[in-house]
Amino acid sequence: MEIMEATKDDYLISTSVDKLDRKLIYNFLSTESGWSNGISFETVNKSIENSLNFGLTFGANKSVLDV
Repeated sequence: MEIMEATKDDYLISTSVDKLDRKLIYNFLSTESGWSNGISFETVNKSIENSLNFGLTFGANKSVLDV
């Protein structure tokens, strides 16, 4: 699948799975989201690999959740 990207100011939206912070996503889903507490890392990875993902980054490739 073709990777799509769009920028505005210091923000980048990308469909590249390589730019996703899988540990950050897993930690949020497994401990903070409420609806998926306890989800396994393997399930998160499988979901990422089989989905159309949109990641939002700000500045020097930092996830918005990291800012």
